[in-house]
Amino acid sequence: MVMIPRSTIRLVSVFVLGYSIIVSWFLFQSTNKYYIFDNSNHETHSVRNLTSWRAWEGEILPLRLQCNPTFSRLSTSTEDLFLTSAFGIHYLAQVWVIVIINSDLPVQSDFECVFYKQDQNDLLSWNYITNFSIIGLTLSKLYVFPEIVKLPARFTAAIFSCPLRHGLVPDAVSLVPAGFLKLPVHNALPVISPSQIERNFAVCVSPLHSLHSKAHQIVEMVETSLVLGADHFFFYNLSIHWNVDAVLNHYASKGLVTVIQWPLPAMLREDATNRTSEETNIHYHGQLAMLNDCLNRNKGASRYVVFQDLDELVVPKKHQSWTMLMASLPSNASAYMLRSSYFPLDWPSVKSGINKTANKIAKTYNANAFLKVFREERIFGRAVRSKYIVDPLRVEIVGIHNVWKFKRGGAPYYVPPEVALVHHYRAGKSETELKRVKDKSVFKFIDALPQIHRTWQQLGDIPLGPLV
Repeated sequence: MVMIPRSTIRLVSVFVLGYSIIVSWFLFQSTNKYYIFDNSNHETHSVRNLTSWRAWEGEILPLRLQCNPTFSRLSTSTEDLFLTSAFGIHYLAQVWVIVIINSDLPVQSDFECVFYKQDQNDLLSWNYITNFSIIGLTLSKLYVFPEIVKLPARFTAAIFSCPLRHGLVPDAVSLVPAGFLKLPVHNALPVISPSQIERNFAVCVSPLHSLHSKAHQIVEMVETSLVLGADHFFFYNLSIHWNVDAVLNHYASKGLVTVIQWPLPAMLREDATNRTSEETNIHYHGQLAMLNDCLNRNKGASRYVVFQDLDELVVPKKHQSWTMLMASLPSNASAYMLRSSYFPLDWPSVKSGINKTANKIAKTYNANAFLKVFREERIFGRAVRSKYIVDPLRVEIVGIHNVWKFKRGGAPYYVPPEVALVHHYRAGKSETELKRVKDKSVFKFIDALPQIHRTWQQLGDIPLGPLV
């Protein structure tokens, strides 16, 4: 019987164990691929192993990566993420990916951002990235917006911040679970990075929904805001009627309006009990994500951004325009918070104080701002139904009625209601016991009425709405 020394047995065991580990590692690497799906021919292409991604950084890949600007879905076993939009935040050297996330489930995975650069020889098309190079990969950090609403929502808005290395300026970004282990990458988001001031005042309007058909509201708000000092408007289209679509197209053809399609996925529109209210799944049609999308679209492009709803107007009380108003306020503020008051639509219309021609125009085109001059005596307090005007370069996160996060050193300024007030032309039954106050300050901007008339003449037979 041959005796094998224990030292030899140990050596052989270590060798066998090491060999098994090496073989297992190679088998794992052979299946651990990063995949990109090409929607043009339905083939899946292996790009490279994650462990060697730096070896192919900058390589031009003749593939087509679908580029979806809103609500691309990224699903894992524990949560649903809907990618809304991506923005280059230059002063932070980051890309921010705005998402809608399931707030009922904690995010279990780390996520990485893959950055792409378009081949300069290709025409830039955001339907697909045709020839692109991968120029970076970084680990992201999740920031969930701290908005508080009356009805807890299953989904909420958040940001994945992706640090940029080596001064990268990407054209597009994908968000993927860290490691690229199993999930194919089907799409990417274009990275929006405005860098040149194009306008003084941009207006961001909350999502249009429920087959919105009050075209007269669009025309009244746009024309009155233009007289106030607005330069451009951003409308988010979830669901509109054909007459509103025609009005928005009319303004878009003049370069005054940008329409962002806002196709909320079905699971964000219906709750578990099949009730019609969308607020049980997400607050007011994804408003929080929309507000921050609009904020970031205007970083570097607009001097100021005005946030309001379609049935609201920011009315200066002592000045003839928003420009004059802002010149009178402290220049070191980052956000100018504006208090609000209701102008109930079921209260009487004005009978005097406006000339007959203007009064006829207002009645013909349902221009409620010039008909309903009685407001509630109550003016809401700070951060209660407030709206705001911000310097977009000095604000990082906005909420529905407040600003959540400023650039370092930023601060709000609370505008006294006797200087400027948000007029909220509210439909529905008013509280009859509230005292009425006559407020005709909007008459300073009566030049909007002939412009409203002129616009409707150009629109021809488009119905004012609402449509049944």
